[in-house]
Amino acid sequence: MPIRHLRISGVRNLQPLVFDPHPNVNFIYGDNGSGKTSILESIALMASGKSFRTSQLKHVMSHEHDRIEMRVGIEDPDRGDCEMESLRLRGGDHLLKLNGSILTSQAEAAHWLPVQIIEPNTFKLLSGSPEERRAFIDWGVFHVEQSFMEQWKTFRKHLKQRNAVLKQKQAEWLDVWNSGFIEGAEAIDTQRQAYLARFKPEFIRILNELDPAISVTLAYYPGWEKDSQLADILERQQERDMVLGYTQSGPHRAELRIKCDKQPAAEILSRGQQKTVVAALKIAQGSLFQQESGRQTIYLVDDLASELDEKHRFALCKLLEELKCQVFITSIDKEKLTDVWKPISSKVFHVEHGDLKQVDNE
Repeated sequence: MPIRHLRISGVRNLQPLVFDPHPNVNFIYGDNGSGKTSILESIALMASGKSFRTSQLKHVMSHEHDRIEMRVGIEDPDRGDCEMESLRLRGGDHLLKLNGSILTSQAEAAHWLPVQIIEPNTFKLLSGSPEERRAFIDWGVFHVEQSFMEQWKTFRKHLKQRNAVLKQKQAEWLDVWNSGFIEGAEAIDTQRQAYLARFKPEFIRILNELDPAISVTLAYYPGWEKDSQLADILERQQERDMVLGYTQSGPHRAELRIKCDKQPAAEILSRGQQKTVVAALKIAQGSLFQQESGRQTIYLVDDLASELDEKHRFALCKLLEELKCQVFITSIDKEKLTDVWKPISSKVFHVEHGDLKQVDNE
């Protein structure tokens, strides 16, 4: 479901721009600070409601504007041409629309605009907190299992209530919330485990194509002892939970452990190897999504040349081309974009002082 048309206004130093990207590969180059990454950031913001560059959206908005406005024309395999609109005000108000109808949650936008991001900070997927890796798993489950989002919302409600009871030391009320908590936890865990069972072989295949010399294992920790019943663990930990004021075990504590030679991969692999592993994770997730849904992921690859040599850039780009999905790739130098890979069909854009122009791709 490629982006056919994109309008952006009010984002960082970007001039208000309108452009029609290629449905396959889009190369975007320009100096540091020119605005090329801000284009990718805008697409990510539209899809997820979050920036991959800052946790505070006020920093995304241009100093000269009081709002961010974006329109994305997409081609959906079921509904044909669609238009998604996003309006964000400096005060924090946010409005999302699809074909003129208001979307009630950011999750709906994420469904219509499935985006994967590969950028320098994606090292966090290996070295960051477990939350980063839980979010990675849940992206895959969410885009395949329609019931997952509602199950997660229901579980979060039970978790919030259980934690409130713990903080208030009201042990007599725990049984009321434990039943729903356990039911929701086990449903989420079942879907995560089923997804990872399908994901692992695809990841191994992709990583082998990117770099057969790297050997990495994936191990899933559900958030409680694997060989124990969650109900028994909650009972055993109840006194400690009361002291802490929160629930120690559950799917909110799940972890995807990525290891090399039985050690955390982030501690063993070089930065270049880490980026290769992260790229394999992202590409494998998009590939599995495509196989299971019949829809395609949009890939945003920022600063392609960073940490990747020519051999690995070529391997990554060829895998993206084989997916036949839409790709946006940025680099400082045009030559670093096209030196190892010349896809069958593409467009090249140059960004200077926030202004985007299409150039000859020869």
